[in-house]
Amino acid sequence: MPFNKLDDTAIGKIKPRFKLESPEPKEDLMKLILSEAEKDESVRSSLQMHNVRLKLATKEQHYWSPVMNLSFEWDEYDNKLYVRGVIGPNDKVWTMFMFFYIGTIMIGLFGGIWALTKWQVSDDLSLIWIIPFSIFVFGSIFSTVKYGKRKAHTQMLHLLRFLRKAVDSVECTRCDD
Repeated sequence: MPFNKLDDTAIGKIKPRFKLESPEPKEDLMKLILSEAEKDESVRSSLQMHNVRLKLATKEQHYWSPVMNLSFEWDEYDNKLYVRGVIGPNDKVWTMFMFFYIGTIMIGLFGGIWALTKWQVSDDLSLIWIIPFSIFVFGSIFSTVKYGKRKAHTQMLHLLRFLRKAVDSVECTRCDD
């Protein structure tokens, strides 16, 4: 099961979504991943209906630590199990930054419209600073997110290596979406 490499080129970048296929039954593969997670002290796992969630151990986690969500779907026509994986930030971190992005865009858009309308109606440029300020805040949020992504890179690789090692004993290959 070839995953992406450690290098930082376009080819070696980790893709946040991947898909695996296996002829193994869903329950067996889920139990295999969960049992391997119990043996490995660096990974915590949880089972939620038909999903497995993998995190790093609490002592290794930091604010930008990634989470791997695995969903399992059995295809009756192909007689294969498809495992869809998504690696991303913690849900709370993702929600917070989306709130910041949307808030900054809304303030910049409506504040900019108000400032430009005020400028056209009464030649008052007192609120025009909202536009460059919102662009600066948006850029700051964007660069903070990029920093967090770089900081979580090795932990993302650790989760991918764990998954590869966990399913190494069964037939499981990576496929294109």
